[in-house]
Amino acid sequence: MVKEMRDAALRDRALDVRRSFTVQAPAGSGKTELLVRRFLKLLSTVKQPEEILAITFTKKAAAEMRKRILKELPNSGEIAHRLRIQTIDAFCTALTRQVPVLARFGAQPEIIEDASELYLEAAARVFKEFNPASEKLLAHLDNDIPKATRLLADRLKDRDRWLRKTGEAPTRAELEATLAAERERLLRKAKALFPGASEALARGVLRKDGQWLQRPAAPEHLKKVPGLREALFAVCNLPPAEYDDRQWEALEAILALLKPAVAHLKVLFGERGQARRARGARLGRRPE
Repeated sequence: MVKEMRDAALRDRALDVRRSFTVQAPAGSGKTELLVRRFLKLLSTVKQPEEILAITFTKKAAAEMRKRILKELPNSGEIAHRLRIQTIDAFCTALTRQVPVLARFGAQPEIIEDASELYLEAAARVFKEFNPASEKLLAHLDNDIPKATRLLADRLKDRDRWLRKTGEAPTRAELEATLAAERERLLRKAKALFPGASEALARGVLRKDGQWLQRPAAPEHLKKVPGLREALFAVCNLPPAEYDDRQWEALEAILALLKPAVAHLKVLFGERGQARRARGARLGRRPE
């Protein structure tokens, strides 16, 4: 009962449109409903509905949110075409159309779901010219260029994580500190749901794809805990606590090659007139 009251209080707090909030919760917990309520609250504070912008992950999510909001509005027929509920891609496309010269896109780019081919091509271009970093990585991989290309392409997929500071790769100390903090965060999150959570438990009750084991069957009391399966799967994939010297040399070489790979990737996107589908979701007032 106390837990339910606290949850309700937090949901009410998130409806304070004077403040910004980050809401984290498992699937099916009512995040979309909370966004709808906040959107409606925001509508009551502005003169024009266009001042409110809701950004979602997918077209399906945008359509669902629009449907729920219109259901609550008495004048839905008059206001429907003025609601700004969009995917990130639609929002970014609208921005580039407004400032085509600053965007430097020329024609509108094609949005692609899977940029794996471009990641591989950008990584391959890096290895067309040898330098100390590429030589170090290839020496570590017995001169296996295809494998080196795949490793670098994999880093391009989450390049923002590796180059999130000033565009530079992290030092060994920074990376190991981040890894330790991430391990602690994921374990803490799992333990908050089930105090006995651990790497051993996670590997003992989950399959490799993150689903509950069937044979032997995972304990029923664990299955009943909302969000525990996802949290344990994250624990199964904990990053290493630290790297040995040989591993670090290889990773350091990959990170040194990541910056030129990103530059090649940008050129490739421009050459092909494409852009990678963005990720994220936000809701707030449109900046003046």
